[in-house]
Amino acid sequence: MKHGTIENVSSLGMVVVVILLVFGVYKMLKSFHPTMVLFVVGILCIGVFLYWVHNRNEPDYMTPAVEAVAQFLPTKEGLREFEPPK
Repeated sequence: MKHGTIENVSSLGMVVVVILLVFGVYKMLKSFHPTMVLFVVGILCIGVFLYWVHNRNEPDYMTPAVEAVAQFLPTKEGLREFEPPK
């Protein structure tokens, strides 16, 4: 077992679980009405976009859109840090 370390086996196990979850979610969404699927995908996209705005770790091609919205929403750098109690 030259390459059968615990990290490789656990990584393979996680990949198998993720593949099974993706197929399960796909079958579940396939049974939904298409409008509901678009609603869920839209909510997920909005969540990812707001995460990018808050942490400012967006891909390069999204920087103009994120900068346009970031001036209205709080970002990680703009948060105040409180002094710990003494």
